[in-house]
Amino acid sequence: MTSKPCCNHIHDVQQFSQDEITARILAAKSECDQRGVRFTPLRQQIYQLILESDTPIGAYDLITKLQQLRLTSKAAPDRKNVAPPTVYRSLEFLLSEGLIHQLTSLNAFVPCCHPRDKHTAAFLICESCQRVQECSSLPVQEIMSFAKDDAGFLVARSVIELAGVCADCQ
Repeated sequence: MTSKPCCNHIHDVQQFSQDEITARILAAKSECDQRGVRFTPLRQQIYQLILESDTPIGAYDLITKLQQLRLTSKAAPDRKNVAPPTVYRSLEFLLSEGLIHQLTSLNAFVPCCHPRDKHTAAFLICESCQRVQECSSLPVQEIMSFAKDDAGFLVARSVIELAGVCADCQ
């Protein structure tokens, strides 16, 4: 699947090799250590599941996957159920650290293509194959600058989503 850039940077958000996943997890741990925030084993598991998912993944799908991991893992003596509030707190942490994005239209999560880089992104969501691309560009940043500078509006969080059909599905 080749992406034709429609903007400065466009990336498939669900196309990571196992080596890339490992590198992203190690980088996240290191960054959290440097800032003095805890990258707990549960946060790491949730981040890894999001990185491994080939489509945007919802909180309850994550809970199901975590339950399956706990039931099949011989190394995990704790086989208690994973509570939804615990997963939501971990997701909020990953969002605040810039490691993932929440797609509000799908009520699901995807990895950030540029973790730790403060940026504004738009998401291109294919309604046919559910492929998601993250688009970081000057025009997207200009929207944020307009809101702040011209309208005097302080943006706390933004999600720009465009739904349609990707080039591969057309």
